[in-house]
Amino acid sequence: MKGLSAKRIQVKFGDIWKSPNLHVLLTQEEDIVVARCLDFTVSSHGENEKEAIQSLGEAIKEYLLTAIEENAMDLVYDPAQNKYWRMFNEIEAKTTLGHIKRSLNKSKILILDHVQELKLDIQYA
Repeated sequence: MKGLSAKRIQVKFGDIWKSPNLHVLLTQEEDIVVARCLDFTVSSHGENEKEAIQSLGEAIKEYLLTAIEENAMDLVYDPAQNKYWRMFNEIEAKTTLGHIKRSLNKSKILILDHVQELKLDIQYA
């Protein structure tokens, strides 16, 4: 199993409901891509990342609809094993580092002598 990417997705049921961000780990296993929702321990697969995520979305939909039908919403949160969360976090950290490096390289901050004097602004994501 080789880690491919870490994504945060939302699933929607029409205009009725939209999930909070869900954590998805994509891995390559032999000749298929496996998509795992780490929040629900639901997984699916496809020939590529797009197919795997689409298939995972359908699996999440069925998982949630079954929980609703069975009146089991208190049990719906079922996080994946720690090894998958570690893999997700490692991939996400590498991706974030890449974004930071690219954004710093594009900015003029690397050539400024007076960086310490710049005003800091914090925004919530």
